[in-house]
Amino acid sequence: MKNYSENPGYYKRLIAQIDSEVDFSGYLIAKGYRLLKKSSGSQEFRKEAERIVLQTKRKPVTYFNRNDSLDKGRFFKYLHNRSPNFYEAIKQGLDIIQRDYPEPPSVKPQQKNKRYVGLEERYRIGPLNRPNYLTEVRGLSINTLKSEAFKGRIFNAFHISDSNGRIANIALPKYGVDGKIKNYTLYNRPYRDSKDGKVKKFRLFLNGRYQYLFVSNPTIAADKIVCVESGFDAMAYHELHGRPNTFYISMSGHIDERKLEQFLQWNHKVDPSNTLPLHLAFDHDIEGMRYDLIVLGHWINRKSKGVFIETDWKRPVMRLKLNYPSRSVAAMERDTDYINARISSGPHGMPYGLQKAICYRDKVLWELDLEKIVLLPQHSRTYWSLAVETLSECFAQGMLKIEKSPTVKDWNEELISIKKKSGCPPVNLC
Repeated sequence: MKNYSENPGYYKRLIAQIDSEVDFSGYLIAKGYRLLKKSSGSQEFRKEAERIVLQTKRKPVTYFNRNDSLDKGRFFKYLHNRSPNFYEAIKQGLDIIQRDYPEPPSVKPQQKNKRYVGLEERYRIGPLNRPNYLTEVRGLSINTLKSEAFKGRIFNAFHISDSNGRIANIALPKYGVDGKIKNYTLYNRPYRDSKDGKVKKFRLFLNGRYQYLFVSNPTIAADKIVCVESGFDAMAYHELHGRPNTFYISMSGHIDERKLEQFLQWNHKVDPSNTLPLHLAFDHDIEGMRYDLIVLGHWINRKSKGVFIETDWKRPVMRLKLNYPSRSVAAMERDTDYINARISSGPHGMPYGLQKAICYRDKVLWELDLEKIVLLPQHSRTYWSLAVETLSECFAQGMLKIEKSPTVKDWNEELISIKKKSGCPPVNLC
């Protein structure tokens, strides 16, 4: 990365892009802040003793910290104040603007004797009677929607338009491990924003309880568990593979500690004996590969007593630190040799993006350049499976497997691509 003094204009453009494109309030919620107050022009968040006020009428949004008069400005200033250095703040900011974050929940004063209105009533959520978006846009068949895995777990949410028409959105529920629906996310075709004329995705989080996950029917006699990014990927994977006894967990966007805990709870609920294989079927891109490592590390840390994995993300490099509670140098050297031998056994030896693991006196370090790996011609999936499954074999008895869509980025795109090649409109296929 060039020094700021060599090209200040370049960095000023990046900072302007970060400030204008970031979802400031959604980012704060994802970092554990709680919305305290909300008005037409401001939102106030709290995390422990910190109080951050966003001035949302300003474009770009600005902020100030009630407890620190010097902590104020636009989003990049907020990020820079909490980053090790300027260049790390730039990297983090570019990563943040590529993600989707939940909308902040409504904050309204409670009124006495006011009748509680649930999400189902407020958003007119009911049984799936109009699956047009799923069949016509997502390419899913009616058979998949009616399968034991997903029957009764997908809904419509009807919006009444200005002309009194009924717009049928798709509502995917987010479940707690108790089986109760905690939240929904609404989906529909992209729309053109009347304010700025830009075409935008339609995706609406109905409340702030975004840590819950979309899952398939947990009562089936599952023979494996598949973890994907979206509910649509789960349904597409199910249709492509035709395996009725698979349990699906969708992480529904970004991953944080609370979602990882929900994931582990669902995993234990469906597989209390810890004998089912877990397939990580995230997207075949840098974010999907990062999710592979985060989920794998979290799963191993909970299940294994021999190693604790720390992940350090500095886009595009994921740095794994393997800590050994036993402090056994022999164990560290053994695992280092195993990892290096396995990853060099691919079609063309050690790929450029997979550096050798290094054994130190107190830990093992392994760096993986995800950008270089994903861009490998023809063999990116092979090498990535080799890298992740090497960790699985070394620390999880090979129970974690990698599955990437064979030709495109994700499973939903794979399904649509296959149906287009078949020459049959997706809506008419079973």
